[in-house]
Amino acid sequence: MAGKLIRWLAAAALALGAASSHAQPAGMTPEVAAVFNRWMLASCIGGDERALAEALRRYPQPLTKAFTLAIRSGPTAAELADVRAGAETRYEARAKFPLNEFRISGVSEEDLRRFNSVSRDDYVNDQVRRFQAGYRSNAVAGLGVIGGPQARATLSRIAADRRDPLAPAAREALKTQRPG
Repeated sequence: MAGKLIRWLAAAALALGAASSHAQPAGMTPEVAAVFNRWMLASCIGGDERALAEALRRYPQPLTKAFTLAIRSGPTAAELADVRAGAETRYEARAKFPLNEFRISGVSEEDLRRFNSVSRDDYVNDQVRRFQAGYRSNAVAGLGVIGGPQARATLSRIAADRRDPLAPAAREALKTQRPG
């Protein structure tokens, strides 16, 4: 039983690693690309929030362009393929995990049935959609950190469009910008 759990955890870690590989955005120096990729992979900025924000502000012009492009076009086909492959691997591990061999508390039987009834396609497509939304939201947040006239103009345009799913994130990004 412990071996199964270890294999499942190893498969999940491998899948997350595959989903995290980003190519260097075109036209960026390696230093700027590293900051861009670090920001875009951040699902929630933790202990080094200040340092990462300062790194964004060091490269306002190329990052404003990169974030604006990321908002417009989303992740690359290669990134989506990586996420899809990782989600497939996680689904396989999830489907094989012997839930009935463990006592699970704090989760209703109905929730467990729902967990077990999710199809491969639904699971994978949900993971891809979440990655796409998070990728674009991170780009919006990046523009909010950078500030500047072009970033504010892009954020204002998005924030004004109530039908845009990024509008709430853009409004929040505008609120948190430093004066200047």
